[in-house]
Amino acid sequence: MARIPHYQMPSNVPPIAQLLHPDNARVLVAAHRGAWNWAPENSLPSIDEAIAHGADIVECDVRATSDHVLVLMHDETVDRTTTGTGALQALSWTQVRKARLKAGSGGPDATVTGMRVPTLSEALECARNRIAINIDTKVGVLAERVAQSVISAGMADQVFVKAAIERPEEVQAIRSSPFFGRVPFVPMMKTRRGQLASELQHLEALRCPMFEVEFADLADLESARDALARLQARLWVNTIEASHSPGFNDRRALADPDAVWGRLVDAGVGAIQTDAVATLVAYLAARGVR
Repeated sequence: MARIPHYQMPSNVPPIAQLLHPDNARVLVAAHRGAWNWAPENSLPSIDEAIAHGADIVECDVRATSDHVLVLMHDETVDRTTTGTGALQALSWTQVRKARLKAGSGGPDATVTGMRVPTLSEALECARNRIAINIDTKVGVLAERVAQSVISAGMADQVFVKAAIERPEEVQAIRSSPFFGRVPFVPMMKTRRGQLASELQHLEALRCPMFEVEFADLADLESARDALARLQARLWVNTIEASHSPGFNDRRALADPDAVWGRLVDAGVGAIQTDAVATLVAYLAARGVR
């Protein structure tokens, strides 16, 4: 696969509040686990490649080692993406650092690289002033530690944290966090048919700039326009292969982008997470929303 020409990002990334605000007509592109088609997922080079391919946001998954070091890792175990074995929470940082990352999305047949698992701190430095970061906290209790790391790095205006919201008590837990209002929070929602607008209203107290939505009916997204306008927020939808919104995935989009990405844009979606970053960027640019 030939490499695309390097994309030159501005030297400074717009503050998250400005980037995510609905007044910004740009449809944002998020690189899922970095540009893992070109570098190991959740690696520093995958952040570089996301930038090179024109992404606005890079998504990074964060977990902790047994000695509480925050690292980039999607799975509970290190087996798929590294040469190591075992549950990450049972391994020390020294043990994890000895492992080597596997190419791409990993797996038993993937090529072993010379790269190592990065810490969250290293990832923040790699992205500083280059690209916005979406941190997906794979373990909810880590959200406060992640937020503290972001604030300590002086990057609260370049990062937002995501976590699943399923119960009312989770809303209260976020509101009572000492970091509420200091690092932007984006909830991940699995909406019920016909209920998205009311579900957004129930989360109004969180003052979210954006909502990640898994949906069953595109009409639900369209019906939420007024609620989103009042909340001054935008919708984020995944078209990655793991997407659970029926028919709206990268594989179909690569064959018929209008039927997937185009319909999402028409429905008012303001951010799309993809594994086909360069193709989506080019498509949106052709539509005049880049």
